[in-house]
Amino acid sequence: MRLPLTIILTLFILAVRGQSKLITYSNDLNAYYNKSNLNTDAFLELKINEITLNTDSTFEFWSRPNVSCFTWHQYKGTWKKVEDTVLFYDNYEVVENDMRAAYKKDGKQRYHISFSTDKNSGLRNKDIKIQYVYDYNAHLEDIEKTFYLNANNVIEIPFQDIPNLIKLAAIKIEYQLSSEEKRFGYLTENKFLNIKNRDLPNIIGVEFVETPKTEIVHRTIKGIIRNNALSIISTIKTQTTLPDYHDEIMFENSYTLNK
Repeated sequence: MRLPLTIILTLFILAVRGQSKLITYSNDLNAYYNKSNLNTDAFLELKINEITLNTDSTFEFWSRPNVSCFTWHQYKGTWKKVEDTVLFYDNYEVVENDMRAAYKKDGKQRYHISFSTDKNSGLRNKDIKIQYVYDYNAHLEDIEKTFYLNANNVIEIPFQDIPNLIKLAAIKIEYQLSSEEKRFGYLTENKFLNIKNRDLPNIIGVEFVETPKTEIVHRTIKGIIRNNALSIISTIKTQTTLPDYHDEIMFENSYTLNK
C-alpha cells in the first residue's frame, strides 16, 4: 500500500528531528561558590558542569561557575562510543615562552634589568614599558612607566623611585621587538603574579625568544556510561618537549543524563 505523500514527508521530518537531538549530561555541584571561598584552591580548579554529545560526533565540555561568566570555560573535540565506553578526543597547542628571565641578587638598592634576544640580534627599539604590579591585598593601582634602554640594552630603576616598593609583587614588561612582533611578560618569583610571597631579586636578565617553538598535545579522555550516568575514568595526553602550562580538565564523580 502506498502512503500518501504528506504522511511520507511528515515521517521524514520526524526522523531528521530525532537524529538532531543532543545528548547532555550535567552535574552543577561545582558551579556554586560561597564568595568567601574565592581564594581557595577549589576555586582555582573549576570542574566541568556539562558534557554534550552532538550527533556529528563532536562534543562540548562546559564549566560554568555561578560566580561570573568571565570564569566560564569551554572545550571542544570529537567523540566515539564503543558499547558502554565513550572516548573524547581533543588537541591544543603548546607554545614556547617568548620571554625568559634569569635572576640574581646583590646588595645595591636598585633593579638592574638587561635585555637581549636568543639570537643575539640588535634591539633597535629603545623604548620599553614597565608596569609595577602590587600585591592584591594592598589594594593599590598598578603603575605604568616608559623607560629607555641604554647603549648596553640595560635599564636601572632605583628602589626609591618605586612607590610602595614593599608591596611590589611583579614587574610587567612590554616591548615592541619588531614592527609585527611584541613581547610581554612578568618578572616575578611568586606563585601568583599579584600575590607577594618574596622580594623580586634586583639583578634580572631578560631574553626575548625571536621564533618560539610550538607543539601539539593530543588528549584522550575515557568515560563510562551506565544507568543513564556518565563517569570520567581517565585522561591520557601525548608528551611534549616544551613545558605544558595548560590546566588539567577537572571532572565531577559522575554526570546525570538530561531527559
